[in-house]
Amino acid sequence: MLHEVLGDADFEALAGQFIASRPSVHRSIRWYGAELADFAHGTAPFSQQPLLGELARFEWMLAGVFDAADAEPLTRETLKAIAPEAWPELRLEFHPSLRTLELEWNTVAVWQAVSDAREVPQPARLETPRSWILWRRELRNFFRSLDALEVGALAVARGGASFTEVCASLRAALPEEDIPLQAARLVGTWADEGMLIGARTR
Repeated sequence: MLHEVLGDADFEALAGQFIASRPSVHRSIRWYGAELADFAHGTAPFSQQPLLGELARFEWMLAGVFDAADAEPLTRETLKAIAPEAWPELRLEFHPSLRTLELEWNTVAVWQAVSDAREVPQPARLETPRSWILWRRELRNFFRSLDALEVGALAVARGGASFTEVCASLRAALPEEDIPLQAARLVGTWADEGMLIGARTR
């Protein structure tokens, strides 16, 4: 999609400069290009369009999501079978493909428009950076945006925290009485979307 946005000549210029300054150290060409996003961000004239670097980063992350190890998703039914008294110490394990990314531009909208052969919107900086989550289920990549509440809870849960600690991470944003239900809803959503592969208790 970066190629489509730039066109042949500009993409060749970017790629040529990248190849000249960052010779490959990999045995497989699959892994050559990880630094392209940073290179575009720091190299004129491409650095004058920050969306290009973000687009390269988003595409590279999608490739990593697709190539990640496979694992059997945990179902909501499995979560329902966990005894209520075990939930405070419940710890979640996430799919190996899961990645998070923060973008400052309408990069995903541009990527989707190019991918769908629709009219591409003009690059636009967002009022506030937006967080995205990317993951794979079977042979399909998925991604969606995250609100601030889920960003914090997800980071805590992925760090190995207990369900009690995930709830604690929501205290600054929610009334105390709403926290357990909201935390449980997030866990259920992660299970429904195929992001979870394990749940353990002490």
